Amino acid sequence: MASGVGKHKRLSVGPTEPWSLREKLCLASSVMRSGDQNWVSVSRAIKPFSEPGRPPDWFSQKHCASQYSELLETTEAPKLVHKHTFYLLYWSILLRRQHFSCRQSCSCV
Repeated sequence: MASGVGKHKRLSVGPTEPWSLREKLCLASSVMRSGDQNWVSVSRAIKPFSEPGRPPDWFSQKHCASQYSELLETTEAPKLVHKHTFYLLYWSILLRRQHFSCRQSCSCV
């Protein structure tokens, strides 16, 4: 995926409100799974994680591509990341997803 970094052009498409950290993490995770050319899959995968009040086209294919391009531009090149660090990040996302779904589906909170 690092080889594709130079191919991305910043698009000025979609809403101008900033994405939440959760939305950015979901976007990055989805791009890792689906690749940076399969925006249909990326868009579908992250729609369930939108913040309340987002417009229906918030996770459109073009807006996802634009936001990903912005992330690439504003993120420093990472130092060597150990697998352990990646797995910790991945599991923290899964735990947060489980926590959010519990809060939405039960009245215990």
